[in-house]
Amino acid sequence: MVMFARVLSVSVLAVFASTAQAVSFDCQKAKTFIEKAICQNPDLSELDDELGSQYQMALTNNKKPEVFKKQQLTWLKQRDTCQTVDCVKKAYKQRIATLVKYNNNPDNFKPDMGGE
Repeated sequence: MVMFARVLSVSVLAVFASTAQAVSFDCQKAKTFIEKAICQNPDLSELDDELGSQYQMALTNNKKPEVFKKQQLTWLKQRDTCQTVDCVKKAYKQRIATLVKYNNNPDNFKPDMGGE
């Protein structure tokens, strides 16, 4: 019984540790609606993690990373206008789809990274 309790405790800690590391910022310092929503919602946290991976891959594949960074900042400003979790999810899904398209074919991609 004691062994089961130890295994359960370690499993719970591992879940919390992986969730805390899934976001692209420190949840202890979350202040905005968006940041709090990402920290509190596992789906948004996962989307934030996926977006981070796709964005880093896109930066690596991009011949003009400064332009790409500017586009990402534009997207972040648009995302930050969201007032509901559904709006945030939609913004992430659209941005991730755009990044995936770019990452799959960077040479023939026509960016629409601002408004999407």
